[in-house]
Amino acid sequence: MKIYHRWLLSYLPVFLTIVSVLIFLFFTVLGNYSKQQAVKANEVFARNILQTTDSILRFSEQTMIKEILTNDRIRLFFDGDTSGDPFENYLISQRVRDLSTYLLSIDSIYLYRASDQVVLTTNTMISLEQFADRAFLEKAMQAEGAHAWSVIRSFREFQGETGVQKQVISLSKKIPLNSGVQGLIVANIQLSKLEEALRELLVSDLNFVTLSDASGAPLIGSGTSSGSVLTSLTSDYSGWTVISGFKQTNAFGYLSSISNVWYAAMLLSVLVGIIWLFLAARRHYRPIQLIESNIRLYTRNAKQSAEKTASGERQDEFHFIRTAIDELVEHSKDFDKKAEESAGFRRKLLFKRILEGTEPLLAEEWELEMERAGLSDQECRIAVAVIEIDHSNKFVDVYSQQDQGLLKFALTASVRETGQQMDRHVWCEWMSQDQLAVMVLAEQEQTEFDAWLQSFCKQVGHWIGQNLPFTVSCGIGAVIDSPGHIARSYSEALEALQFKSHFGSNSVISYGEINTPPQGHLLEYADQIVTAAQAFRSGQANWEEQLRGLFAMFKNAAVRREDAADFINYFIFALDKECKTLPTGLRLIWEEEALPDIRSKVKGFIQIEEAEKPIRTILKTLSEQFQLQKQKKESHKLILQIKEYIEANYSNPDLSLNHISENFQLHMKSVSRLFKEEFGENFVDYVAKVRMEHAKKLLNEESPDSVQEIARRVGYSHSITFIRVFKKWIGMTPGDYRKMNRETKEGL
Repeated sequence: MKIYHRWLLSYLPVFLTIVSVLIFLFFTVLGNYSKQQAVKANEVFARNILQTTDSILRFSEQTMIKEILTNDRIRLFFDGDTSGDPFENYLISQRVRDLSTYLLSIDSIYLYRASDQVVLTTNTMISLEQFADRAFLEKAMQAEGAHAWSVIRSFREFQGETGVQKQVISLSKKIPLNSGVQGLIVANIQLSKLEEALRELLVSDLNFVTLSDASGAPLIGSGTSSGSVLTSLTSDYSGWTVISGFKQTNAFGYLSSISNVWYAAMLLSVLVGIIWLFLAARRHYRPIQLIESNIRLYTRNAKQSAEKTASGERQDEFHFIRTAIDELVEHSKDFDKKAEESAGFRRKLLFKRILEGTEPLLAEEWELEMERAGLSDQECRIAVAVIEIDHSNKFVDVYSQQDQGLLKFALTASVRETGQQMDRHVWCEWMSQDQLAVMVLAEQEQTEFDAWLQSFCKQVGHWIGQNLPFTVSCGIGAVIDSPGHIARSYSEALEALQFKSHFGSNSVISYGEINTPPQGHLLEYADQIVTAAQAFRSGQANWEEQLRGLFAMFKNAAVRREDAADFINYFIFALDKECKTLPTGLRLIWEEEALPDIRSKVKGFIQIEEAEKPIRTILKTLSEQFQLQKQKKESHKLILQIKEYIEANYSNPDLSLNHISENFQLHMKSVSRLFKEEFGENFVDYVAKVRMEHAKKLLNEESPDSVQEIARRVGYSHSITFIRVFKKWIGMTPGDYRKMNRETKEGL
């Protein structure tokens, strides 16, 4: 079968199915939309009825509450003050009748007084035993809390009353409102009056409405048998429920006639679509014919493909095209596979394999790399250098993965460009997160090559230090002349980098410059580390000198990076062990402040100096805190002794900070600090205050001593100094102070 006919038979069912689905979806959406709008309209209708009903009930309740609160006669009735006055009872009965007339929905109102169990209606005043609605009153009096509207019930006023009983709903309010001990006022709404008030809303040819009370008993309406329920709303005020919906009518017939028009329009659309499909299929088949013709023209089996099959039918056009596409896909897969094994990827794997020495290097692979370097027919020397990012932990913390990639790309580019500028073949790849391995090929002698490598690494480090936000250190392995020893040169370069703790960051370290210390050499420093820690713990005066000597000795040892880290960690361990024996207060200072600070500051250090400086600073501050804590325990008694000494020797002109320091064998700064902490003022001010107090006493006395003599008696060799200090403290000269005191005494 020709593909032309196959397309026609394939497209028509699809087209018809889609059109049918669209028609169905259209009318479904239209029906749902119409129903939603109907539900909304019906909900508005039902809510309007419920709100109108609530308004009638609320207004009736509020009118009753207002009457209870404002009508003095009703209040006197419940107080019992009108029990013997028929005229007052008549006036109250008349007021209740007026309320029933004013509130059109109210059928009757009566009052019940609990003190003498009397009921006052609009017609009479009778006892509770004779009242026909006695059961409702007793139930209302026993109920607790605020009363809502009752369910539908029968009501009659007199026992034995004949005739049809009224169907009412009742609202009872206790008197007084907050306790209800005096009685009740009850209002009855007859359902027929309520229905008459809602008549204009209830009469509808489209909607039906049923209003039921809180118990579900129908109040107004004829049920839902004539239609489907669309809305059900319950009042928060009365608890009544409105159920509403549309009556079954012939209104949908009109909609059906409109739907037939739509069906005709859709059918016409289908016919137009079929015609269009024929035209489109014929037009779309033309490119297929051209593609088939071109493929048959340029394929080797054109004659065979043009022949008819044994059944007499021509071969399917798509089968032929599919065969050609399958061949194209196979070629594409082969191409993608080769692309994955691109030169760059294979070179990177080869580079790592050569440096790590995990697999033997094939001669063909090495010859290919030599050809790329232009050294295939010449003997060359090889060296490996490893460039490591200094403080790599900070590098990882500060920069995002994307920024790290950009910075590492810039580093790699600078290495390659520097090699090109210096006319050497440089092959570099990242071996880890912070290490870039560089293989350099050259034809120089070993001595010249070593010097060139030093210059190359320094130039790379200098450029990175000036243009990138970090520095690098470079480890250089031995120069070799055989590719089989490249892994050894790489290992030596890594080993050289282990001595960054001695050479520092941003340095170039050659393997030939290092002296590898013997195994276990750190044990010889163990005793010195423990001794220095004990000196700090005991507060020895020379603990800083011991610490400085320990670090100097270790720096001169030129140890590996791991050994330096072990040294610092062991020293911190020894300090922690010693400080755990401190008193509780001092131990907490060490554990909560100093120890975490030391560990944070020495993290990721390179040189010993980078760890020594923060350790010394923190320990010095900690030592001062320790000394201060120790002094505080003994200083209070000492400072009291100094205070007594000042009180006894204030007249001594030589009394000074230096004098106290010599007598009590304390440093002057310690005396000054203790005075400030103990008394809140410095030493000089304290002595001056003591002297001024004694000077005031002497000036107040009836003494013939002159100001110069008083100055001498309070410790001042020169009266001028005494006068200046006295005026500063008292606000006037000694002479004026004496004169003021004498005038005061004479006035008394």
